[in-house]
Amino acid sequence: MTSALFFLLGLPVAFIAERLMARFTVAEDHVEDDGSSAAKRLAWQRDAWPARVRIAVAATMPPLMALTASRFDPAQALAVSALVVALLICTATDLLRYRVPNAITYPGTLLALAAALVMPGADFQSALLAFVAAGAGFLALALATNGGFGLGDVKLAALIGAALGLQASYQALFLGIVGGGLILLALFAIGAVGRKQAVPYAPFLALAAVAVVLTQGAAFAPL
Repeated sequence: MTSALFFLLGLPVAFIAERLMARFTVAEDHVEDDGSSAAKRLAWQRDAWPARVRIAVAATMPPLMALTASRFDPAQALAVSALVVALLICTATDLLRYRVPNAITYPGTLLALAAALVMPGADFQSALLAFVAAGAGFLALALATNGGFGLGDVKLAALIGAALGLQASYQALFLGIVGGGLILLALFAIGAVGRKQAVPYAPFLALAAVAVVLTQGAAFAPL
């Protein structure tokens, strides 16, 4: 019964999230077809594909919210659902416009830390340490790779750390980096992306975090 209610709750959430994704990606179009390999649109960023991507990502929200209800108690499920929706929005916006919105990551990080402080059974110390470690680690990666990772990835990593805690966020970020690297290598091998093509990395981090939080819980919602 709870899962069904969360699925129904997910329907208007998905609609609102799709509208937010559209606002973050259509209103501010930073990708230009100017002929340079770094700025050239990827296949899913052209024509009717952006709308399809937004709808596809939004469509996963109701079933994922139903899944959270089957894994967590109702209060925890609401908080985890909010985190999952935030991560999926970041997935779509980075896929479409190389953008991880501050309007999602900043309040999301604060809310995750607040939840880890007040929710029963939560581990605030782990959340705070992971927030600092993930943010600092990805900032170092961004500087070391000279643009291989962007500041959006840094902010997303900090959010994942604050939400998941030390052990789970380490696993999520490791899976995101390795999985993303392998997929990008495969895309390069088949010619889908060029050597100097700008590619979104936040989706790999965000989707790995969704998988880990649904299987292992969060700092504010341990399983």
